[in-house]
Amino acid sequence: MNKVIGIIICLVIVASFYFVQRGFTVNEQKVTKLELSPTLTPSTSESIETTGAFVEKRGAFTYNDQKIQYLLIFPAGYTQTTERWPLILFLHGRSLCGEDLNLVKNYGPPWVAEQNTNFSFVVLAPQCAEGEDWMNKADILAALLDDILKKYRIDQDRVYLTGISLGGNGTWCLAYQHPEYFAAIAPLASKPTIPNNWNKKLISMPIWAFHGEKDPIHPLKYDEAMISALRMQGGTPHFTILSDQGHYIAGVYKNYELYDWFLTSTRQH
Repeated sequence: MNKVIGIIICLVIVASFYFVQRGFTVNEQKVTKLELSPTLTPSTSESIETTGAFVEKRGAFTYNDQKIQYLLIFPAGYTQTTERWPLILFLHGRSLCGEDLNLVKNYGPPWVAEQNTNFSFVVLAPQCAEGEDWMNKADILAALLDDILKKYRIDQDRVYLTGISLGGNGTWCLAYQHPEYFAAIAPLASKPTIPNNWNKKLISMPIWAFHGEKDPIHPLKYDEAMISALRMQGGTPHFTILSDQGHYIAGVYKNYELYDWFLTSTRQH
């Protein structure tokens, strides 16, 4: 009898040891599966070598069968720190459309960024193809922004939008359709269309519009009507009319007062 009891006790000990070990194995497998979960995506951050000058990157982006090429300019300070930087999205005018990215550096924030290595912003300057229009590119521009924000150290609460002429129209359009990206906008020499249904985020967004008093291409009255309509909705946009100037007012971008003004605003949540 004692021998039978001893055998039973040995079997119980062996079985207990087996199930305890199996439990540890299962737990280890569960941990392994959690670590390899497909929902945990690797970092897409792109590094840039340290330099004492600005860094220029060129790229192409495709979204829903649309393709756009772009220029990215990083100030020297970007490579020397680990902090997140404000970004300006710049939409050029009709004369810079085409397939030569060097054109987008002719004026505006890209030109300023390469003249001043200590510029306070990363500049994103996409190029509109010849014969196309920024007005129908709001979705690809938003998708491009998403891609850039994932890859680089950008402060998402300090993303600013500006454009001139064709790009001024695109600025209004993009800000209306995707206001969630921007802390402030500055359309220049534009011909905006007053929306039928106002987006509340656009109404409350900081806006500084510029227009030449004697603009023969996009007459002043269109910007005046847009600013008046915004104010009637409760907005408080700034509006600067440049006396005796026409359509070509890109010199505004050489005034650092605009960039200082940008930095006074952060994105609304």
